[in-house]
Amino acid sequence: MTLDELFADSHLLPTVPKVVFDLIELLRNEDAAISVVARKIELDQVLTARVLRMANSPYFGLRRKILSIQDAIQLLGFSSIRSLVVSSGLTGTFRKVDGVHLPAFWSHSLRVAAVARYLAGKTRRVDQSLAFTVGSMHAIGHLIMAGAMKQQMALLNAAHPFDRMGRLEVERQKFGFHYGEVGARLAARWEFAPEFVSALSCFANPMEAEHVDPLANVLHLAVWRVALEHEGLRIGDAQHVWPAMPADAIGISEDVVQEMPTPRELASDLESMIA
Repeated sequence: MTLDELFADSHLLPTVPKVVFDLIELLRNEDAAISVVARKIELDQVLTARVLRMANSPYFGLRRKILSIQDAIQLLGFSSIRSLVVSSGLTGTFRKVDGVHLPAFWSHSLRVAAVARYLAGKTRRVDQSLAFTVGSMHAIGHLIMAGAMKQQMALLNAAHPFDRMGRLEVERQKFGFHYGEVGARLAARWEFAPEFVSALSCFANPMEAEHVDPLANVLHLAVWRVALEHEGLRIGDAQHVWPAMPADAIGISEDVVQEMPTPRELASDLESMIA
């Protein structure tokens, strides 16, 4: 199956929840009224509960209890709320995917998101909330592929687990595309921002992009760091290979990543996302 064939079969593709789509549009306008944004979120009770749980998690470090969506918007700002809306909305889009243990999948995705947010803060060339959002969605294409290519993906998962080193390259060699490119095509169909689509498309090999894409490089490092943890390796172990070129492109040194908390630690307060 080619990438075009995958997207020609529309019944296999999820649709972004309307409330999430509407909010993405609304939150692009920094002058939008907080009350209007709050009312839109409150139309979806599940989304409201998830956003409030996230806003109250230690991950965001707010000093007082958030009791309403309006409070959350005022304290976190539109950028962070956009991240929560997109990430929380997507977890509800996929109820069941054959061959995928969804809690483990979302846990992996949130670790990538948390690392991407941390690294974005270090490079200062990427908005941290955008890095978090793209990180949380970086592997959405894996779910599409698992649903559409059940036997092929089951065999590949058995031989080369999804969250391990080199998985993206294995997919590209076997299928001619990888889950990042599938996610990018889906994000474009959902009319997400161009920088969102670009990062998903090229994070597997960011140095092949025509121009330096800081967000793609941040995401590349985040995926690499989480895979390292899954394989039980530490930075400095003989088996690891430091991705020097993507790191250098955004000014991230090996010392910065070595001093960073582990992905598991960074994402430890995000469990409400997959509750």
